[in-house]
Amino acid sequence: MRKSILILVLSLVLLLTFGISVYGQSKEVSETGITTYYVTSKVLPLGEGIIYFSYEGTGLMVNDTGGGLFHNATVRALGGMKIEKGVFKDERGWAVFNLQNGDKVFGTYEMAGNVNPGGVSFAKGTWTFTGGTGKAAGIKGSFEMTRRTVRSTLEGVGISYTKGTVRYTLP
Repeated sequence: MRKSILILVLSLVLLLTFGISVYGQSKEVSETGITTYYVTSKVLPLGEGIIYFSYEGTGLMVNDTGGGLFHNATVRALGGMKIEKGVFKDERGWAVFNLQNGDKVFGTYEMAGNVNPGGVSFAKGTWTFTGGTGKAAGIKGSFEMTRRTVRSTLEGVGISYTKGTVRYTLP
């Protein structure tokens, strides 16, 4: 009987200790979706077939499921890259997602790709979260994405969209 009580008490202690630890661990969340962008840019010629391209983009993310932390979030990004003969390997930028509840998620991104005549381009890259506010404070994760820039109907304005998966954990 004493042995049974001892085993029961030990089991409860272990359950509470490890059960609370498992419960407290953050769960990774995945959200797939599309973000569309309206982009203005500046171009600096650096030589034959070489330019530096800087831009500011604003956009909207829509998730495939119609819900989630990033669904209907707006985004503002500032970035740039050196393009040599239609190829870029060093695009970098900084961005802020404005979530529907008013919280923000901050991040940086890196991309590489190519630009074809007429401004049509393709790129792949990763957005890395660097922090957040409110319920998004302490967010960790990334956004793996592919981007296509399409021919715009307006002179001096770029139109693009990214498809990808956001993966994150919250504390």
